[in-house]
Amino acid sequence: MNLQRFWLQIAAFLALVWGVLGVVMWTTEDSVFTPEKTLALMTDAPWLQDENIGHEQRMQHVDKVITSVIKLDFNQRNTMREDGEETMNAFFKSLTDEEKSEYIGRTVEENFKAVMKGIDKLPQEERRRTIGSIHREMKKKTASNPEMQLLLDQDTAGFERNFNKEMSFFFKEAPLSAKLEMAPMLEGMQARMQGMRR
Repeated sequence: MNLQRFWLQIAAFLALVWGVLGVVMWTTEDSVFTPEKTLALMTDAPWLQDENIGHEQRMQHVDKVITSVIKLDFNQRNTMREDGEETMNAFFKSLTDEEKSEYIGRTVEENFKAVMKGIDKLPQEERRRTIGSIHREMKKKTASNPEMQLLLDQDTAGFERNFNKEMSFFFKEAPLSAKLEMAPMLEGMQARMQGMRR
């Protein structure tokens, strides 16, 4: 009888634990960010179904997408690009200029600022290698962009010498499309620098 009571108590305890876990999972589901959820938010943008959606409602949804993108780590953002390039492109094209600027400002530009601060803190030799790597990456990925040509035509030494000034000026003046094109490179650099610090 005591053994039966013991097992009943264990069963009741386990049921309580699973119940609590279920409630926690249900209440935190909206705060868990994944590439799939982020892409779904992009696909479900309300203005894609109804062009008459108001400005405020649009901005609220853009904010949700941006928050979701920001919460993804580097590997998750990579996965999102690989699995949802078409979805991301369609979403970005559907945004107004103001919304595009907001999206770029809070995602890409924040990474740019973090990378620039991180590079300034590197030891001289590591900084030189990192800037050289950025120069090569930019040549490879964005050489077709005329706005970048002047910056990329410099040799590596010139690029390194004027790096902070020219990159900051370029990033301020660059069109949104060029900034968006730089996003994967900036995220990669930020991930590498975080790895160095560890």
